[in-house]
Amino acid sequence: MNNHSKIMQEHGKSFFWASWFLDKNTANKLFAVYAFCRRLDDLVDTSNRNSEAKEEIAKVISLTNNSQYKETSEEFKSLDSKLHPRQDIIIEFLKGQLSDLDFRQPNDLGQLLKYCYRVAGVVGLMICDVLDIHDSKLRYFAIDFGIAMQLTNICRDIKEDAQIGRIYLPKNETISLGINNFRSPSNTDLIIINSSRDKLIKLADEYYQSGICGINQLPKKIKRSFMVASNIYQGIGHKILKKRYSFNEQRVYLSKFEKLNLTIKTFLKRSKITEKPMHEKKLHASLQNLPDIDL
Repeated sequence: MNNHSKIMQEHGKSFFWASWFLDKNTANKLFAVYAFCRRLDDLVDTSNRNSEAKEEIAKVISLTNNSQYKETSEEFKSLDSKLHPRQDIIIEFLKGQLSDLDFRQPNDLGQLLKYCYRVAGVVGLMICDVLDIHDSKLRYFAIDFGIAMQLTNICRDIKEDAQIGRIYLPKNETISLGINNFRSPSNTDLIIINSSRDKLIKLADEYYQSGICGINQLPKKIKRSFMVASNIYQGIGHKILKKRYSFNEQRVYLSKFEKLNLTIKTFLKRSKITEKPMHEKKLHASLQNLPDIDL
């Protein structure tokens, strides 16, 4: 097991579970993407001084913007240079990380989806790059898959995010609730916050469904792994809704039994493959002028 796979095993248990169904070469490419994104994400989340994190990310952006682009990441050096994630995509990811350092609660759903694109939709595009997938339509679906997963993260981690001063639920959905309402919610606060969260879980389902359209077009040897990851992650949101968990209860996750159950169902289910699935343009309506979106 290489260092990159250990990072995923420790921090991305659902992804690591799904990676068991990939060949070693493909898995290593995905481990590299995850390790790169995790390094920068941890830099933002664990830095005691925002200035230090900003300086480090600014350094990566500077390298990314010039001829030293290929030197921005140790994680990608083991890959053929032709498979390195595209320059503009990495820059968008870095912009997303910087927005967490100068955090502002999104005013509306459009701002939230743009954030989700930058921190997760582009990860789908990075994966396309390392897997040598350049079909524009497949890349639309990859963006949606990433956005869906980020929406799940946001819905699952409301309590933890509030503890570090971040509220990702849109302002226009949570009325005038401030950080203290999230940290010590009244009964009325709970109703408002849980309702806003539940709407996002249902919205995530639309993006998962779109992502699945793309996954179904992938080669069989990698399709099942991505489908397992999708079903497990989507299952977190479904568990929140089914059990009617409140956001301020313990963090929701799937047990190994639940993951195994979803994995078996994934393998037994026959996917409905369409030759040329149509992408829903409305899913990208808030993402104007960003790389690889469906205009």
